[in-house]
Amino acid sequence: MSVRRAMDEVAAQLDAGSSTRPAGTFSSIPLPDDFDPTLLLESPRATGVIASYERPDHGVTLVGVGEADRVELATGESPVAARDAVRRILGEPVVGEAQLLRPRLLGGFRFAPRDHPEAPWTEFGAGRLVLPRILFVRERGQAGAVLAPGVDVTELQSVLEQLDVRQGSNGAVAKANSGVGTVRPVDVDAWRHSVRVIADEIRDGQYEKAVLATSTEVAGDADLSIGAALGQLRANYPDCHIFSFSANGSTLIGASPELLVNRAGGRVHALGLAASQRRGETVEEDDELSRALLADAKSRVEHEVVVRSIVEQLEDATTDLQADPEPNVRRFRNIQHLATEVIGNAAEGIEVLDLVERLHPTPAVCGRPREVAREVIARHERFDRGWYAGPIGWLDGSGDGEFAVALRTALVRGPRAWLFAGNGIMADSDPEAELAEVTLKLRPLAEAFGGLVGSKTSAIPA
Repeated sequence: MSVRRAMDEVAAQLDAGSSTRPAGTFSSIPLPDDFDPTLLLESPRATGVIASYERPDHGVTLVGVGEADRVELATGESPVAARDAVRRILGEPVVGEAQLLRPRLLGGFRFAPRDHPEAPWTEFGAGRLVLPRILFVRERGQAGAVLAPGVDVTELQSVLEQLDVRQGSNGAVAKANSGVGTVRPVDVDAWRHSVRVIADEIRDGQYEKAVLATSTEVAGDADLSIGAALGQLRANYPDCHIFSFSANGSTLIGASPELLVNRAGGRVHALGLAASQRRGETVEEDDELSRALLADAKSRVEHEVVVRSIVEQLEDATTDLQADPEPNVRRFRNIQHLATEVIGNAAEGIEVLDLVERLHPTPAVCGRPREVAREVIARHERFDRGWYAGPIGWLDGSGDGEFAVALRTALVRGPRAWLFAGNGIMADSDPEAELAEVTLKLRPLAEAFGGLVGSKTSAIPA
């Protein structure tokens, strides 16, 4: 059992006296290669998890336990405002071996940082990056833990012992959510009306695109199991960015298909993802729907707007920037999108937070022109997006990092969850087609909380 082997290895290091290190330094502790940090996410509250970020299809898992330090943005501050504080926190030397086990901060930012948070987002603020007391890492087939300054190896040993006890008593197995029903469904009449109004304004030439979001609220008989929901998302959407972030009793979780930006060793990678189509019931139907998506004029225009904006925002921050000349179709469990890779090299002095600030929000989650689209969103959406559609991910002390766009998300607090999804509205958008599309996008989280779709207590339309 990987947990038991991990405990034995940590105990051996303690016996060898390796727990001593200079004050104020990070320490990296290798763990058995088969140790799986997602075990901590089966009951994240019990194991003290504060944040996690996964790329299941890339074999990457980051799980943070406890909070050693944080960077918190004030209302109106943008991501680059965190840079000096990030350097202060991560500027300490690392004691340990592999670059894999370097210190990282995990966190995210509001969709609209200038707006004051409203319920249910009041605990999250404009943005927050946290330094875990213990960061569990699995990447490139290796596993380990990074201890923050002042954290002793015995604390890691205690976490592993608790995990071993929970496994032995089957207490670590996430219980499925049940008895979940709707508190507030999608307002379909308001949705249809907004789609019509926005499409009319675009046809009049007032702006190019606006992204309209909606939300719904569900509740269970008892506290919703975040571990069960994350397990469902991981199993059903292994090709997505799976994340969680907790703040004062509330937890944001999601399975986003959309990379905002990755910076790795000076290489920059962004993804244009826009325009959607359902999956087919057969291979033949699936292929036919993909071809139709590629051939659809509205979808191609919507996608081109997103890619053009990404290239424009990155041009002065990169060199050798290239975008695929034609989009491809990226398929997920219940939906497929047009996708275009954008790749280049970071210009001197450009770090991941600079890239996040340039790109967010993309037209895929806001619209174009950006400021006009923000005004349209404010007129039509009767809720606070909070961190929905904002950047969420991780960064390290070298300026590298990865942020996804927080899509297909839910905010969970006790027995309640708020689900969010949205669509890009164009000149020829049809209200019924847009309703069908946003329903597809709500499905991942609805299913993760108990398969609500199409039932009598469904939170979203069948």
